[in-house]
Amino acid sequence: MKKMLLLAAVQTVVGTAVVPTAAANAVLVRGFTPEPIAAEQVSRELIRPYKGNSGKLTVGEHRKFSFEVELAGSGAVGTVPAWAPILMACGFSQTITAGTDVRYSPVSDGEPVMTMYGYVDGTLFKMEDARGTVTFELNAKGIPVMKFEFLGTYSPASEVAMPTGVDYTKFKQPFTVGKKNTPTLEIHGHAACTSAFSINWANQLAWRELINCAGPSSADRQPTGSITMEFPKVTTKDWAEVVRTSTGGPLNIVHGTTAGNIVELQMPSIQPGPFTLQDDASNVMMTMPFDVNPVVGNDELVVIVR
Repeated sequence: MKKMLLLAAVQTVVGTAVVPTAAANAVLVRGFTPEPIAAEQVSRELIRPYKGNSGKLTVGEHRKFSFEVELAGSGAVGTVPAWAPILMACGFSQTITAGTDVRYSPVSDGEPVMTMYGYVDGTLFKMEDARGTVTFELNAKGIPVMKFEFLGTYSPASEVAMPTGVDYTKFKQPFTVGKKNTPTLEIHGHAACTSAFSINWANQLAWRELINCAGPSSADRQPTGSITMEFPKVTTKDWAEVVRTSTGGPLNIVHGTTAGNIVELQMPSIQPGPFTLQDDASNVMMTMPFDVNPVVGNDELVVIVR
């Protein structure tokens, strides 16, 4: 399990695989979990004069990769980060402003698909036409990560030599999450003392198996999030009233303080839901879920790298 490798390259055309290389397309991951085959099994339900199973037939075979990528910048302002192609395959467009920043905004169609090669100690699992979804996770005293899940086509595995010349230099070392390295987190204008924060982009990934058509689809997204923070006095912020009145408001988090390694997540309208209270070393904490909503469309989350 220590000898694993993920290569990922953007396809020009759906249905036409490309060949990723270790030098150009290696992804520095953690928690890599390839699922060699995912499928449905249909029972034959035979009628016979004795008890017992009838057997099943496999249908809609495909492949799934799950992995994490550390959330860090590119090392230079206005330069594309190494993880950009993977995020774009989860439904984001890319806008580069030279010397300023690179922005990733949601799209509702036209997102790229990928060819991915997953190696497990010399066993190669390929998948093409891969589409994904992502969860951003920033927890205090932890490493910020993006958790990806991709679906793609199935093909038989093969035994090969592990690639050489793997290049991870474009992936930069992240900063841990905390007061020093995460200078901004404001939710509905409230600067909350926060221990855990996440956003699930929630692309509705599914494998569609039809006559003449088969492949992964992402027909909708319904992003949500969760935050665990200190419970404030109601004179400071009355979160129960915010929930009761179904009020939306902005959420902004900035991680990193060094130019070239700053990542900002901007959400113009998050709608909190009912929350719970917990004890954390005798401090009152609240865990509150929220929906991440668009305002004018394709604007519910903007990822800014600067």
